[in-house]
Order: sequence, then structure tokens, then C-alpha cells
Amino acid sequence: MSFSLKNIFKKAKKFKEPENTVVYTTTYVMHEKSTITLVSHELNGDWQFMGNESLENFQEIALLVSLNQVVKIDNSILSLADLPFGHQATRIKKSDKWKIEKIHYTESEIQEMGYYCSQCGEFHSEIPMSYGAESPTSYFNLDEKTREQSELTQDICIINQERFFIKGQIKIKVDTQKDPFTWNVWVEIGKEDFETGQENWTEENRFLRMPYNGILDTPLNCYPNTLGLKVKVQTQKVGIIPEIIVSETNHPLFFEQENGIDMNRVTGFAKRILYSHE
Repeated sequence: MSFSLKNIFKKAKKFKEPENTVVYTTTYVMHEKSTITLVSHELNGDWQFMGNESLENFQEIALLVSLNQVVKIDNSILSLADLPFGHQATRIKKSDKWKIEKIHYTESEIQEMGYYCSQCGEFHSEIPMSYGAESPTSYFNLDEKTREQSELTQDICIINQERFFIKGQIKIKVDTQKDPFTWNVWVEIGKEDFETGQENWTEENRFLRMPYNGILDTPLNCYPNTLGLKVKVQTQKVGIIPEIIVSETNHPLFFEQENGIDMNRVTGFAKRILYSHE
């Protein structure tokens, strides 16, 4: 009876990465058949397959091999093909069940992780300085029939010709950065303010318009509840997204917009939003 690696991939779990994906392992695993006792799936997508040997001299024993090669050595790792980003699995011996847990990263490690951009699809080596929502929460929660009767673009949303929303940015100064951190959010505004904004959409001096009231309709899970938070909308020059100013002085988001944050706070956003780590 013949047996091949292709049969393994068909019958067992399969890594979503191609079989020629480069992964990290050691000379002990590949050349001395050391049992793989640690598998990690890093936040940046890297896979590591290690034995229980000391890693103090890691640079001397480290190997870059294909995922296919590691599976040939130990096909039991296929059971970890769906291991989430930022998690690791450990065991003492090959017959043991894997114990899965989150990897605990330092702040500096998070900052070096990078991310895949949902807009351009490219990998960026730095952590994001902006997050946003594609639609107002109120629109997201609509039933299918009402959603079909509503309108959503990248800039505005109209629900049933009764509720009106615009997209804007909450800008927060970051102590060591030239550019601010931004939350791209949706704000519900009154019909009159909405219609005025549409009438002046291409007006050169529209930025001179006085700020007007709105209600935040985007949950920012790094803060206490932000849905319904009172804000001011400041129109910008043509082609620039409106700036949103938090009005409620007792909310942490108001404090941070007023006083700024540091990169550790930005890293905390990435841990919570991008990597699901807290």
C-alpha cells in the first residue's frame, strides 16, 4: 500500500499557506528528529516549529525550511493548521494533546509586528495609525428590506430618508509622531445640516462653516461606550474628510483628543483591534 504526503493533506486539516511557505525551525527538529513541542503562529503570520532544546544559541541552530518539509517530519502538526494568529501550542511528548494559549508579547514586539492592510492588501511593517468602520452601526444592524431602501457610500449614509450620517475623523496627537492617530467614524446629523453639507460639497469656502452637532454611531471598543457620544462636526476643505470633535468632557476619548497619547497607547489599540490581544 502506497502512502504519500498528498494523502495526508487531503484527509487531515490543511494549512492555508502554500506548502512551500518558509517557516522557522531548528537543526534538532530537522536533522536529529527532535519532537516538535512548540508551534507558534506569530501575529505577522510567521510559523515556528521548535523542539524542547534550549534556544539560547538560536542563531546557530535556526533553520529556514518549507512548511512541506516540517509536515514530512511530523504530520501531527496538521492538527494545528487553524491555529490563530498570536497563539502557540505546546506539548511535552508527541502523544500528548496540544495546549493552546495566546502568546504574550512585549510592547516593543507588537510595534515591530506589522500588519496586512485591508484597503491595499499589502503588508506594512509598522503598526496602523488609523482604524475605521465601513458603515454606521445603525446601517449595519438594519434588516435586509430596510437596507435595500437605504443608501451607503464611502462618505454618507441615508436610512429610509429619515436618518442621515456622514463619515469623519477623530484626530489624536501622538507625542513622538508628526501625523496624528485617527479614528474614522460615522456621525448621525440632522437633516438640515446634512442637506447644507451636500449643497456645499464642492464649495471652495465650505471649511468656513461653523461646526454643527452630531451623535457618534461607531463603537470604539478601546473606550467605554462611544455609541451616542455627542460630537461637533467641523467641515474641511474640498476633498478632505470632516474632523470630528468630541463634546462630552467626561469621556476618556475627549481627554485623549485634548491631551494626546503616546505610542504605547497606539500599540494598545493594535493589540486590541488588529491582533485581538489585550
